[in-house]
Amino acid sequence: MSVQSAAFWRGARESIGAPIAVIAANYLGLGAFASATAVSVWAIVVSTFTIWALPGQLVMVDMWMVGAPWVAVLLAVMLTNVRFLPMSITIMPLMRDPSHPRWRYYVTAHFIAMTSWVVCMPRLQQMPAVERISYFIGFSLNCIIVGSIFGALGFYAAGSIPPAVQLGLIFLTPINFFVLLAGEVRERMGALALLCGGFAGPLFHLLTPEWSVVVAGVVGGTLAFGLNKLIDKTAGARRE
Repeated sequence: MSVQSAAFWRGARESIGAPIAVIAANYLGLGAFASATAVSVWAIVVSTFTIWALPGQLVMVDMWMVGAPWVAVLLAVMLTNVRFLPMSITIMPLMRDPSHPRWRYYVTAHFIAMTSWVVCMPRLQQMPAVERISYFIGFSLNCIIVGSIFGALGFYAAGSIPPAVQLGLIFLTPINFFVLLAGEVRERMGALALLCGGFAGPLFHLLTPEWSVVVAGVVGGTLAFGLNKLIDKTAGARRE
């Protein structure tokens, strides 16, 4: 077995556990939610492979339910997934290796999602660069396959899953994301960002629900950056 094949299977194995469990629960909820609409089970399965973003798929199902034109659905899903841009910018430099052709980076970018980004970011830095893409794709592809299977199961099992439980399963994602991020915090800047974002999110949701995510992200991130600079400046002044 080649080095890259071994890295691929290691990534697939290491996705088994909490990451897979949360994704399975999320997509069970998505499938059950979609069953009450005109969306077919095949749309859930195919969109999991092509969109690979639960919020984007929720937008797709919601807009499909109200009869929105395909162009509007496509634009809405694209705008929802703009949040992956910062993740791509931070993780793709870790993938670079002279042995990889350029097209592999574009393929790899498709597999970026919340769970894979949070879990793989620290792990990629601990392995040789040549293995990183294979590990990341192995990890992510296993998550996608499980998501598609449980999306289909949720679709057919919807009658036995209460609506409140369906929504609860879907919204495990942000909770899991926060917990994973908190567990991976190693520096003051990351802790400040989580703290400021955690306070800014609920506050701005009360003030402006439609723009709360964007405004809380900008304000919380800026505040965390400013606090980090202030702490560095104060510490430097004390040393002098």
